[in-house]
Amino acid sequence: MPQPTAADIAKLCDDWCAATMTVDGGMAIGASTEKFRLLANGVLFHELDHESLCAALIGLSKVLLRPGLNTIIVQDHFGLWSWCGELLLGSRAQLFPHDQYEIKSLYETCLHAALANCRKPVVLEEEWREQHRIQEQQPHHAKQLLQKSQIVLAYLAFPLLEAVLKRACGSFVSFDGQIVSAFTVLNKQGNPRLYEPQGAWRDRQCSSLRDLLVLHHTQVAEPDLVVLLDQFKNHIAVLDGAQDAYDLIFAWRNASLHGSTNFQTIGGTVLNLSLLISLFEFGKSFDQRRLQALAHCQREAQTGHKSPWSFYPPY
Repeated sequence: MPQPTAADIAKLCDDWCAATMTVDGGMAIGASTEKFRLLANGVLFHELDHESLCAALIGLSKVLLRPGLNTIIVQDHFGLWSWCGELLLGSRAQLFPHDQYEIKSLYETCLHAALANCRKPVVLEEEWREQHRIQEQQPHHAKQLLQKSQIVLAYLAFPLLEAVLKRACGSFVSFDGQIVSAFTVLNKQGNPRLYEPQGAWRDRQCSSLRDLLVLHHTQVAEPDLVVLLDQFKNHIAVLDGAQDAYDLIFAWRNASLHGSTNFQTIGGTVLNLSLLISLFEFGKSFDQRRLQALAHCQREAQTGHKSPWSFYPPY
């Protein structure tokens, strides 16, 4: 059976969002909405090409974070995150060199936090009872941590996004924020902000997540990625039309960092942005990497052993 195209995936996600809207501006989920889920429509994430997988990241970001910062995580999200984790971080990926081990470890931790409460769908009551029995045997603090995994993700997703951006923008800024070559971004007021390696102290280092997002979007990302980033920004702007999407992400990051509040529902959305940026590092090697990752997963399925470095399938 041929896999749905990128356009098909985008439409399914948009149709789901439209079907959830009630006449009074609220949100309702039921049979009329669940028929648009990706897995229910034959989407197999490990068979998607690069364009379709990126469409799933954008589409499921819309499904994931709704107005009012309400979020609903379902098997579609678990499947997407686990397959992206296998592609980017699995034992065959070799995307991160040894000197970037800390970034890779942070990436792994974010994905494990996103997937921590994933459970295999059950049909029989005996299967449900077995899952419940295993869950009850978990140590008390481990059980509580699992229940708070989305808060953990919400905090860790921001340093991950910053690291992914600095990796992508390495010709302009180093991992410690030092400016490698000069660049200019427009600030919130639309005025140019110059960063340069020989400038004043405050101009020789970039510590602004917002400016890194703008730099990447305007001067680093390739045209196909810019189109997707525009779609992602349009979704974020719907959540708060009073400010630019990157300014809003920056505000979320600062509020979380300074302890004034925690946005426990935004972690998956910020993670999706990092995944989108990272997937564009594969370039023309995506198909080869997809087949290598899939072959590894198939070998593990045959042996019945899932290594600590595996992500897919999600359970």
